[in-house]
Amino acid sequence: MSAVPDAPPGVARPPRTTPDDAVVPTAPGALPLLGHALPLLRDPVGLLQSVRAHGDIVRVRIGPAQVYVLNSPELVRQVLAADVESYRKGTFHEKFRPYQGDNLFTIDGPDHRRRRRIVQPAFHRDRLKTYAEVMREVAVTRCASWTEGRPIDVGAEMYALTSEVVARVLFGGEIGSDRIGRIQRWLPVFVRGMGRKVILPAGWLDRLPIPANRRFDAAQHGLRALVDELVREQRADRGPAGEGGKERDDLLSLLIGSPDPESGRPLSDTQLRDETMTFMTAGIETVATTLTWLHHELAVHPEVRTRLLEEVDTALGGRPAGFDDLPSLPYTRSVVRETLRLHSPAWILMRRPTAPVTLGTARVPAGAELVFSPATLHRDPAIYPRPAEFRPGREHDEPAGDPRGARRPPYLPFSTGPYKCVGDHFALTQLALTVATLAQRWRLESASARAPREVAGAALSPDRVVMTPRRRAHQAV
Repeated sequence: MSAVPDAPPGVARPPRTTPDDAVVPTAPGALPLLGHALPLLRDPVGLLQSVRAHGDIVRVRIGPAQVYVLNSPELVRQVLAADVESYRKGTFHEKFRPYQGDNLFTIDGPDHRRRRRIVQPAFHRDRLKTYAEVMREVAVTRCASWTEGRPIDVGAEMYALTSEVVARVLFGGEIGSDRIGRIQRWLPVFVRGMGRKVILPAGWLDRLPIPANRRFDAAQHGLRALVDELVREQRADRGPAGEGGKERDDLLSLLIGSPDPESGRPLSDTQLRDETMTFMTAGIETVATTLTWLHHELAVHPEVRTRLLEEVDTALGGRPAGFDDLPSLPYTRSVVRETLRLHSPAWILMRRPTAPVTLGTARVPAGAELVFSPATLHRDPAIYPRPAEFRPGREHDEPAGDPRGARRPPYLPFSTGPYKCVGDHFALTQLALTVATLAQRWRLESASARAPREVAGAALSPDRVVMTPRRRAHQAV
């Protein structure tokens, strides 16, 4: 069974309003003064899921502030892609800025377009083929440390695996095990602490001298200092004006040597650090979380695991998996896609209109906070039949559609439009290659009858997944 409870089946949505009665309803359960702050803190995804029954746009109060929750795929597409120039990123992204700086996740408008032109070439197809070799090598080395029959914390293992991949891709194979170890030690503390601080409405809690805040501050300082050190080293390796230095092929070197195509200006050291920190937090947390959920789902759906193993064995024939093998692994990629649908790490997005806008039949004022959740859109029974079922291949079904006329079911694990995650293909490549590489060697079985619980932080993560590795009879070379 899935770890996610099904959305209420057969929920009848209120009929579309006409312009004469376009009043945005307020979600029930608001408390005096607090509004919906308590349920938001206890179970933010559950709150966002519950308001879907009350209309395409629903108001939620957080203290005195009001936010508009968008539940319609059409409205989400309008905001994210069709009418993108009318919106800026909202409070959720702004609250990340003190911890991650100005980067592709936090900036918007012309600044975002300029920065994306610089960063995008580092994720082109030819670069992905090079990164894929690192992904496979790290996966092989990591799972070689497992012992038959000895339980492992899958989340910790996937975090260690993905953090080493990202560290080597970002900084090159010469980064050294000591520095990788520091990233592996500091990054989980930083990411989970950052997620807690972003969700909590009271900023003064961040300044209390409690152990969690001290650990977070130490992790943030350590990561920033390490990245600054690596940026300085890479600058020195390139030599004056980027010439005559050591030839490097890592992502950070590519960013250092990629000026803005229009202005010719390179990224500053601070900008390089901010982009590097963001790639580490997003690239490691998202992939590690997805791999953890995926192996849990394989264990509780043996028919899916059997089909995946058969495909891997047939397509690869025992040889190492590579980038060019991905087209031969369609079911493996479907398993990845379905995991990202059911367990979307990106569970909340926000936008803010720069002028009054019309969404459906509702008039929304300038500066209003708009919230939408990829996780709850992916679990809407009016869009995805039996949404809590883990069913790889559902993307090949005839779209069930939506009584409101959606063109196709929304699928937003990496957002969409001009602000779509620049590293989406990197993540998809790593997920598929890692799954195939581990499946050639091991079968992971659940070591606990308890289903993992979702924890909403910077990503939607499982609390703990313990599994027992079983060595496969026919292993890859």
